[in-house]
Amino acid sequence: MITEFFPISTLKSLIQHHIALIDRSDTYNTGEFALLFLKMDNFDNLEIKRSIQIIFRDSDIIFNVGENYIILLPKTNWNGAFELLKGLQDFLDQEFQDSIVTFPDDGGCADGLLESFKNVVKKYYDIELDI
Repeated sequence: MITEFFPISTLKSLIQHHIALIDRSDTYNTGEFALLFLKMDNFDNLEIKRSIQIIFRDSDIIFNVGENYIILLPKTNWNGAFELLKGLQDFLDQEFQDSIVTFPDDGGCADGLLESFKNVVKKYYDIELDI
């Protein structure tokens, strides 16, 4: 199975939807989720897809941003996102900055979370995200 990527234009809507599910349901096991930025412009597309298939879960939502990626990690706190990032680092033998934000710690709404995320990506990679 080849991992399909979601259009970046759907990122905010999917974050809003995920927050609404958390707000609505007491049976949702965790009220947390994470956003992770991967700067992958030095890898070829096939290598990236293969790595994502191995490391990330079917429930993770992957967005392509140019040659880089944003991953929405449901039911994942900062530590869980960091473990996934570490797994990818080990698999690719490549160091990445920890460009992770979590709901609700880094923003209690989609706009706040995205603003925190843009700030983290700007800080570590000097990339201005238009999301």
